[in-house]
Amino acid sequence: MMSIKMTIGATGAAEAASHGDVIVVVDVVNTSSAAEVALREGAVAVVGAAPDSAYRVLSGEHAAKYPFAETPEGVDPVERGREAGKIAVEEGCDVVLVVDGGEDNASLARKGVEDVGAEIREVVPNAGPRIKDVVDPAGKVFLFATATGGTLYDVAKTHGAPAVTFGTVVRRSFTRACVERALRLAGRYGAGVTIVVSSIFAPEDLDAGARIFEEACKVITESVCEERFEDVVSRL
Repeated sequence: MMSIKMTIGATGAAEAASHGDVIVVVDVVNTSSAAEVALREGAVAVVGAAPDSAYRVLSGEHAAKYPFAETPEGVDPVERGREAGKIAVEEGCDVVLVVDGGEDNASLARKGVEDVGAEIREVVPNAGPRIKDVVDPAGKVFLFATATGGTLYDVAKTHGAPAVTFGTVVRRSFTRACVERALRLAGRYGAGVTIVVSSIFAPEDLDAGARIFEEACKVITESVCEERFEDVVSRL
C-alpha cells in the first residue's frame, strides 16, 4: 500500500525528497492557498522557487546550520525558474511571478525563466486565496518566489522529489483536490507521499497538514474497500 507521511520544514522536505516521495507543501498563509486557487481558476501549472534572500542564506556563511543543504545551495531558484519557463514555452503561455518582499527579491527565479525564452508578463504580491483578485490565473504558469512555500518546493525538487504540489484547507473541496492530485502523482511515479508543513511555529499549517493527512488516509481506504468489494462481487 502507498505510504503517507507527514514531516516539518525544509529538513524534512529534503529527507523525504531524497527517498523519492511526492511532496505536498503546506503553507496555507499564503502560498499553498494561492496555488490551489490559481489552479481552480485555470492556471496551467504552479511552481515554487526560493527568493534571493533565502538563496543567500542557504549558500552563504549560515549554510552549515541547515542539514538539508546537501547541494552547495540547498535550493536552486534559477532551475525552478527554468522549470516554470519550460512549461510556459511548451504551452505557449506567459509566466506570472508571485513575490514576497518585492520583485528584486526574485531575480534568480526570473533569470531561469528568461534563460529558456519564456516571458514574465505580470509580477504580483502573494495574496493567498485572494490571488484571483489581483491577476486572472487562466492559461498562465505561476512561479511563486516566496519565503516559505516557494522555498520548500525548491528544497524538495532540488533534493530529488519526482513531483511537488501544494496543499491547503481553505475549503473542504480544496483539501480533497490536493490529496487526489498528490495520490495521482504518487501512482504515476510509484512513490509514497510526504506532507510537509512549514514549521512547528505555524499552528495553522500543523492543523492543515493533519487534516490533509487524514483526508489522504480516507481516500486510500475508500479505494481499497471499493476494490475489495468489487473482488467479492466478481466471485459471486
